[in-house]
Amino acid sequence: MRKSTLNLVSVLKNNLLEFPKITRSLQTKDPLFIEKLTAWIAKNEEILSTYTISEVAELSGLQSKLLIPRFSDNKSISLKKAQLKAASEILNDLQSLILTVLKPFELKVEECRELVKQILLIISQAKVVKYDPDLPFENFVDAIWKFTTSNEQLQAGAIKLKTMLIMSDIQMLIAEEINLEDYC
Repeated sequence: MRKSTLNLVSVLKNNLLEFPKITRSLQTKDPLFIEKLTAWIAKNEEILSTYTISEVAELSGLQSKLLIPRFSDNKSISLKKAQLKAASEILNDLQSLILTVLKPFELKVEECRELVKQILLIISQAKVVKYDPDLPFENFVDAIWKFTTSNEQLQAGAIKLKTMLIMSDIQMLIAEEINLEDYC
């Protein structure tokens, strides 16, 4: 079963937006830095695992570098300092990995968003679907999609959208991009 690409993009973006706080946490020598970083990694591992994205293995590999100091025989450096050093060495790789995973999905969503905008423009200019404020908004989105799939000119776009996104993502894009004033 396919999963929501819009949700994946949103969650990964939000996690990347948390990253500056984590790096500042290192900069300010926050005693909970390692725990915050580990929690951030675990959160991203869960997401990548849920979406069966193979980079989850690379993420786990980077996290394992935080464990190396625990098994070191070098007693001249404290465990905390060794972990901080290991963490500082992997920060850029962690951020880069999540960004690398995000980019193709983000481009896919943007391509679909542009296609939805084109479809909505054609439908609004044709004045074939009208918005009725007395009916639920979901009904209007469904009417837009039904027209898209039944119209010869728009069917190719509908097929492309269906191959790239799950139906709930398509409906969400339609809902986000629609300008109700064009359908009154």
